[in-house]
Amino acid sequence: MRLCISNFLASIGFLFFVNPALAGMSLSQAIIHFEEGGERSRDIEVFNQGEETLYIRVIPSIIHHPGTKQEKRDVYRNPREAGLLVSPQRLVIAPGGRKRVRFVRLDKPPIQKNIKDQIAQAKKSPTIQAKDRVFRVLVKPEVGEIKSSETAVKIVVAYEVLVLSQPNKAVVDLKANLIGKSLHISNHGNTNVLLLEGYQCPKGQSQQDEVNQCVKLGGKRIYAGNQWQVEVPYLTPVTYQISKGLENSIKTFKLVQ
Repeated sequence: MRLCISNFLASIGFLFFVNPALAGMSLSQAIIHFEEGGERSRDIEVFNQGEETLYIRVIPSIIHHPGTKQEKRDVYRNPREAGLLVSPQRLVIAPGGRKRVRFVRLDKPPIQKNIKDQIAQAKKSPTIQAKDRVFRVLVKPEVGEIKSSETAVKIVVAYEVLVLSQPNKAVVDLKANLIGKSLHISNHGNTNVLLLEGYQCPKGQSQQDEVNQCVKLGGKRIYAGNQWQVEVPYLTPVTYQISKGLENSIKTFKLVQ
């Protein structure tokens, strides 16, 4: 299934004209996980479903302090220093055609096996990572000026690929603390965790009961060192399906005030 999760970048005048050629781009996937001990390269396909040739730029950025107020995006030119090679960075795709973009993990795996040694080793060498490296790769069509005697709008539909590169010995360590009616979940591990399909039931009830007052809870990707909070109506345990890379499991938090 082709994922069309898009980031819209628009240069807008008055809405009288839309270039239909810009609506034809899609990607085969929007998230890439490089797991410890896994593949070192992955490909995505870029499709041109429009009627005109697409000229596309691919712009990789590394994300510093992801998920925090200090989050910063840096477009880089040295892929070996950043830890990710993306190639090619310019594409020309004919109508109905497709092209591949390759993502190659370039970081150097640490020799040490325990977390403390890994962090110490990472401080000595920038090519060794102590926790996830997070990248966002912008894939966008390039267009020239619209030649029209009428007022026009130019809409550019761009896509971002989220690339998550796990460290060696990726560890999940989630802690929960109830403050008032807010459940605070902290990630003390060294890799991101995606919380999804969370729920909470009142005492004496479960999701399997035909009649119940269980509530669904919002989800979030929590990066290493980050915290997230969600409002909960009861004092009963909260259960989430969690994903570490491509690995799924169930986690139940017992609420303690």
